[in-house]
Amino acid sequence: MKKKRREKLADFSKLADTDSMWVSNKKASHLDKKVYDTVWNEGEPDVNEPRLRIVGRYRTHGGWVAPLLDPPWKKPGRQSSKEPPILTFYSFKGGVGRTTALAAFAVQRARAGERVAVIDADLDAPGVGSLLAADENGTTARWGVADYILEKKFNHIDFRDYYHACRRENVTGAGEILVIPAGRIDENYLWKLARLDIEPYADNPRGHIFYRLLEDVNENLKPDWILIDVRAGLAIPAGVLAGGFAHLNVIFGTSSEQSWRGLKLIIERLGVQNIRAERSQADLILVQAMVPRDADLAQKSREEFAERSRDEFTESYYAEIPGDNMWGLEDIETSDAPHNPVSIQYDDRLSNYRQIDDIAQLLSDSEDYKTLTERILKNFEGV
Repeated sequence: MKKKRREKLADFSKLADTDSMWVSNKKASHLDKKVYDTVWNEGEPDVNEPRLRIVGRYRTHGGWVAPLLDPPWKKPGRQSSKEPPILTFYSFKGGVGRTTALAAFAVQRARAGERVAVIDADLDAPGVGSLLAADENGTTARWGVADYILEKKFNHIDFRDYYHACRRENVTGAGEILVIPAGRIDENYLWKLARLDIEPYADNPRGHIFYRLLEDVNENLKPDWILIDVRAGLAIPAGVLAGGFAHLNVIFGTSSEQSWRGLKLIIERLGVQNIRAERSQADLILVQAMVPRDADLAQKSREEFAERSRDEFTESYYAEIPGDNMWGLEDIETSDAPHNPVSIQYDDRLSNYRQIDDIAQLLSDSEDYKTLTERILKNFEGV
């Protein structure tokens, strides 16, 4: 029996381009057993055979395939914790208004007298650092996220060099927005990107540099909220940050098939991949972006998007037999179920502006952005 089993496993090992095979048994040493246990814990259970786990070894984009991460601290209630909620804003396709929606939430909370920290993790196409500028001349911090990743591991840093304050009454009211930009976009920036290592650590996920960044933000800035603008698509930082790292993931999409193919990946990662690992799904809010202004087209677009969302979440997010604190199929009819999207109509006034001051009032008054803010706030009530 053992011989047949080894022969069968050997057939599988050929697919992985290896001629070696490890077998764990009672004779294994303590160190070998520790290695086996680590690899086992990294594996994803086979759907049909729970005694089998599949472990893929990766060289890059590990955040998209490695075991899901947890936030650096427990999900806080709005008035019950010293640690702030962490939100990621993510879209599979660019140009859907993700950064603008983040800015709208930041402006609304600042005008409510709160302190908001914003991290520009869109390292390949930075924007929120200059959008939420410190003054009308577009002044930004001396350094940013890219510099922090390179320097934090080796040097003592003065965190004051890595952020700037957007603190103008016509934008933030009585509050403030503290911004950690991606970095200074100059002749050295590409070299910095080329040197970054943002892959997750299989043996010590809590040691990831983004955990250290969030801890520094919390300790030095003491914000009421931490908002992270995440690079669109399957970028390396997005795999880490949009993989359960935040307390709430705000996911943007449109009705296009290209958008839905990407949305399905992130919905499945935050949903059924957690269920397979016997964890609760990560919390998310789905946003339908770029809804047409025409009333009839808008209605049709919303109906089609809502129907597709229901189907995708049924397949890739909700649990058939939910455990504690899990979303199940019986929750699908509730108004605040994750598959029910927030719709944001396209507004051409947001397509051509010079600085946040030009649109701050619009972002504050918009009913669509107010609805999104209300959904976000509701997510942290009663925690």
